[in-house]
Amino acid sequence: MLDAMYRFRHRVFVDTMKWEACRKPDGRDIDQFDGPDCIHVAACDGEAVISYSRLLLTTKPHLQSHVYPELLQGRPAPSGPYIMEWTRCAAAPWRRPNSLAADPNAGRQFLAVTEMTPSLGLVGYIAQVHPTMITKLTAMGWDVEPLALPTRYDGQLVVPIYMEWNSGTGDATRRVFGLRGTPYDVLPDAMPAPWSEPLRYAS
Repeated sequence: MLDAMYRFRHRVFVDTMKWEACRKPDGRDIDQFDGPDCIHVAACDGEAVISYSRLLLTTKPHLQSHVYPELLQGRPAPSGPYIMEWTRCAAAPWRRPNSLAADPNAGRQFLAVTEMTPSLGLVGYIAQVHPTMITKLTAMGWDVEPLALPTRYDGQLVVPIYMEWNSGTGDATRRVFGLRGTPYDVLPDAMPAPWSEPLRYAS
């Protein structure tokens, strides 16, 4: 399953979004942070990955601290055992039913991470996003704080943010994407080692 996740990441971020720095000859997007401490969250249709997120500990090296700290422009970023970094979040663009409507696969991915948050004892996440995502995340019920002014990184406009979970985040996410219920078929507390095993949920 991890191999399918790495190939999904390569197809989305390299082949589709043209992140050439991540291109690999074997078609698998893997970096130094894909170790036993990260959490992989994937939605699957059979054996095919259709959406994905990766969560990294902020108490150890992560993207914001060790790849692009300059995005913070000298400011500190929240970190600690109750905050993770949310990275590589994507839903398969080739599975999107309508470009003008909210993507339910993306919605399920956001909802999965949202519902994992209190189960893992977390309060929020840091992330690096396009500025337009601040409005979208706020609509999904997150309390979003920009950590610096937007800047260009590798040709893209990016802003580092801290997004804090609250008790209304899940319901707000469901409203935005028109979802009901829970995305899980495996709960975090049922995993033998949630920090090292991929969490999979049904589409």
